[in-house]
Amino acid sequence: MARIPQHFIDTLLQRSDIADVVGRRVTLKRAGREFVACCPFHDEKTPSFTVVPAKQFYYCFGCGAHGTAIGFLMEYDRLEFPDAVEVLAGEFGLEMPHDAGTPTDNGPPRQPLYDALSAADRYYRRNLRHHQPAIDYLKQRGISGATAKRFGLGYAPNGSNGLTTRITDTTSAIKAGLLIERDNGNGTFERFRNRLMFPIRDTRGRTVAFGGRTLGEDRAKYLNSPETPVFHKSNQLYGLYEARQANRQLTRLLVVEGYMDVVALAERGFDNAVATLGTATTEAHIRLLFRYTDEVVFCFDGDEAGQRAADKALDRCLPALRGTRRARFLFVPDGEDPDSLVSSNNGSAHLKHLIETARSASTWLLERLRSGIDPDSVEGRTELIERARNPINSLPNDTYRNELILEIARLTGHSEEILHQRYGHTHENDKPNETAPWQRQDKAERQATIERSTVARALTRLLTDPALASSVTNLDGLRQSPIKGSSILADAIEFFSSQPESAAARWLERYRNDRHFERLQDLAADAPPGTRDARAAEFAECIRRLVPQPESYQALRARYQELLTQQSRHSLDAEAAQELRNIGHELAKR
Repeated sequence: MARIPQHFIDTLLQRSDIADVVGRRVTLKRAGREFVACCPFHDEKTPSFTVVPAKQFYYCFGCGAHGTAIGFLMEYDRLEFPDAVEVLAGEFGLEMPHDAGTPTDNGPPRQPLYDALSAADRYYRRNLRHHQPAIDYLKQRGISGATAKRFGLGYAPNGSNGLTTRITDTTSAIKAGLLIERDNGNGTFERFRNRLMFPIRDTRGRTVAFGGRTLGEDRAKYLNSPETPVFHKSNQLYGLYEARQANRQLTRLLVVEGYMDVVALAERGFDNAVATLGTATTEAHIRLLFRYTDEVVFCFDGDEAGQRAADKALDRCLPALRGTRRARFLFVPDGEDPDSLVSSNNGSAHLKHLIETARSASTWLLERLRSGIDPDSVEGRTELIERARNPINSLPNDTYRNELILEIARLTGHSEEILHQRYGHTHENDKPNETAPWQRQDKAERQATIERSTVARALTRLLTDPALASSVTNLDGLRQSPIKGSSILADAIEFFSSQPESAAARWLERYRNDRHFERLQDLAADAPPGTRDARAAEFAECIRRLVPQPESYQALRARYQELLTQQSRHSLDAEAAQELRNIGHELAKR
């Protein structure tokens, strides 16, 4: 499907009520103008999950989960964004737009590519039934016909035009990675020849690419489809669709390396295995995995390369480990892989034992942090604390993070309070952790962080009371402000000025694909203190600081002296210091 039009999402959110959407899945109790419940995303006895109809938004003070009605469906029903929109549209009687064949901002039409891939899928599967060497290979590997059918395995013949004659849209077949144009421009040839074919399906079951294992003497044992408009290997997991079909509730996902590992494991009852497609674990993989389960077990070789791969997976996992989510690490014996291990005598029982005894993320992290240092020396303990800072600061601020800090305190002999201070912020001269997202914090910490940013303060108050937008008269001045985030604030003010009755969720969904989306959701989750008049006054003060109004010479002198007095008592924050410099320049010109 093409990109869903924004006007349709606006209409959908305008007609839906998040309390109804959540209430159909979670038992809500009214608490004034809001609703509360025990959070469906982590175990708790005291309700900390809140639904705010005024904002059309939900958030949990316990685990940090938050979002719009669409976001709730994605998390609770474990859906992709288009599927969540489709489910919500169905609940409120709206028909999804059928414009998948039209060009969008995301590139050329995609449906013709899906059609070409589907035709190739059928062609390869038909060929497998009539190619005995491929059938013999699967039998040799212990793969039954039922398993081959479940995964849609096929065979690409050793010719050069079998598929070509069955696909009429050559252009789409080229874009889908099925055909390759000859260098001389004289026709095409097929990418996959004499290979056992593994269709790669997205979470909706559509074939988006293929992997092919040679049945001859090709130098490349495995060949994958190239990146295309419908296939990005860093966003896909082989076998996830099949695992979801076999398990209504995935209590665990086992991440392995190859196609045959996934298929062989399914043949022997491990129908919850998935594989990355020749890439290291990515953040997109982690989001996808935890959308469908709360426990991920990574399976790596026990050699040095496997340990490096585990380190990368751990780095990607840590920011996602909130609530009941857990990651563990399994290392297979030397010379084995999951396929060979499970195929050996008593192999299934051995693999089950390895899975159940796999290292937890915390165990693996502490092992790596302590590797090569002397914990009995001052230098060793200091290095351990420094090594731990980036991993600790990449974790959501909940019990799991606190327990790790407690363990590091025990290992180093430092007090827990000192380590909390050390890991509570990034020093000015420290290199930032580029892989860690903006951290979810508890309510008090999050509010303290937000209060340091004038733009953030203004946004939290605006998202709580959109009518404040009408009080801003110099929108152009705000857009020209050099302060980071001012343009987003200006967009929000413009949106709510024209649609003052809109809830915060409608504006937020416009930023879903923006890199600031998580940050904006965190701001929407906050409820600024004070009365409505007090919030209005604070909003006006924020706007005044972002867009200074023309003032008289006397007023500027008074403000200049006020800032100088403040500076003599304590250091000014960055914005106040900039204001002092700006006023100094303005006075010098007069």
